[in-house]
Amino acid sequence: MKFTRSLPIFTGLALLLTVSACSDDEPNADIKKDMTMTEKDSKKPSNDLIAKTAEQKRLSASDAPSEVTLTGTIVYKEMEGGFYAFIAENGERYTLRKLDKKFHRNGLIVKVTGMPMPDVMTITQYGTVLQVKSVEILDASRVIGNASSH
Repeated sequence: MKFTRSLPIFTGLALLLTVSACSDDEPNADIKKDMTMTEKDSKKPSNDLIAKTAEQKRLSASDAPSEVTLTGTIVYKEMEGGFYAFIAENGERYTLRKLDKKFHRNGLIVKVTGMPMPDVMTITQYGTVLQVKSVEILDASRVIGNASSH
């Protein structure tokens, strides 16, 4: 019977502790809020998220890499359904965009002129995309197979 008499006291005490724990009367609450606001105010917005006008886009496009001429080998890669890639003499790898089908020959050594497009993604994910402007065959003696076999 002693337990039933003390039950309302324990219930009241638990309720009092719960209410006091949820209150904003914490002495450091204002300091924490001020620090949070200061931290947010000190951060500067990222330029990546700011919309650009057409003029700004045109100006940033002029900073893009210019046309390049590279010598290397066209190679057939079987990954992602198969595609023709380009490995330059310096070892850099490229996915050739708009390569004429007559140059789809594994092992063909060529001089390629085009525009690197580092911001463009493809399913091949093989090196940098190179928008092909022109191709000059330098050596066809190392071609393996022919275009129809791939």
